[in-house]
Amino acid sequence: MNIRQELLSLIEQLNDEQLSALLDLALSFKNGEKSVNPAIESQAYQDWVSPENDIYDEVFADELTAR
Repeated sequence: MNIRQELLSLIEQLNDEQLSALLDLALSFKNGEKSVNPAIESQAYQDWVSPENDIYDEVFADELTAR
């Protein structure tokens, strides 16, 4: 199976959210962007790295104040 056929076969199995991410990726490639990491741009990743989810300070703040 060639790459185009394999890709088309995989596309048929994706849901709308996955297709949207794939479309964004394809458009960025078409526009000449060489380095694209859609995971970093995803809302889930942004939520994960947001200050609201930063447990580092919570975990280590007590340790630092105990010294």
